[in-house]
Amino acid sequence: MARRVAFEDIVAVIQSIKEDGGVILTNFSSNEDVERVNADAAPYIQKIVDDCALQSLPRETSRCYRLFGRSRTARESWLQQPAFLEILNHFLRTKTVPYNDNGSTVIETDAILSAAATLDIGPGVKAQDLHRDDFIWQRTHTANGGEGYQMGSDFSMGLLVPGVNTTKANGATLFVPGSHLWDHSRRPKVEDVVAAEMTVGEAFLFLGSTVHAGGANTTSQSRPMHSFFYCRSWMRPEENQHLWWTKDEVQQWSLAAQKQAGYVLDNPFLGHCDETNPVDVVRVDIDSGR
Repeated sequence: MARRVAFEDIVAVIQSIKEDGGVILTNFSSNEDVERVNADAAPYIQKIVDDCALQSLPRETSRCYRLFGRSRTARESWLQQPAFLEILNHFLRTKTVPYNDNGSTVIETDAILSAAATLDIGPGVKAQDLHRDDFIWQRTHTANGGEGYQMGSDFSMGLLVPGVNTTKANGATLFVPGSHLWDHSRRPKVEDVVAAEMTVGEAFLFLGSTVHAGGANTTSQSRPMHSFFYCRSWMRPEENQHLWWTKDEVQQWSLAAQKQAGYVLDNPFLGHCDETNPVDVVRVDIDSGR
């Protein structure tokens, strides 16, 4: 069974992730906010469903990409919660001291968004193959010799927020506790796999090194899951979402959200725009009062 920990108990959440590779957060969201995000994603999901019906294509999984920009509630309420940011950056913050410095300056950079989408799992969809999310960066893992979790070893994390109650029957995420410590060649046994069943308002937070998969939906109803993935600030995000967001759209976001989406100068020159912090380029019209 996947462990449940109160979202506000940050120390316990961090410890559970270190031990299991992932944890169900209770009290992550209000039911009202879940309904708001469901409504934000619904038009994009419905268009795919309608297109499938028109073309007699299988329903399967419908996706609302660019959810970070399309849902203000997800972007500004869920993902800017201080507890979430503290947990996320406990694992994904990068700290370095420049070579040309005497050691007095420590540069810290926080995680950035890698991908965000609502995955609406239709009736009859089969389970995914078990996998690790960090393989998109061609990451492989070696056993750590029984030394336990090593801080700094992970590149990414995922956050899953269900739009409806999730059960094993309707495709709850399959999860292998402890697999973040496994060698790349190790494969789970049937009894190693548990279903991260959740009620509305909960969320599943897990490391990119943890073995998991989307479950099979054997019911007659679809199962929406709002998903958000993060990586270290110096890595290439999974999605090129910046190609779709317009400057006008991004200017409507909070400064914290703009930085989280990658509009930030990093470490201290990575990602500059004509030697300017990209968030300043985005915000120039706002700060000038235009």
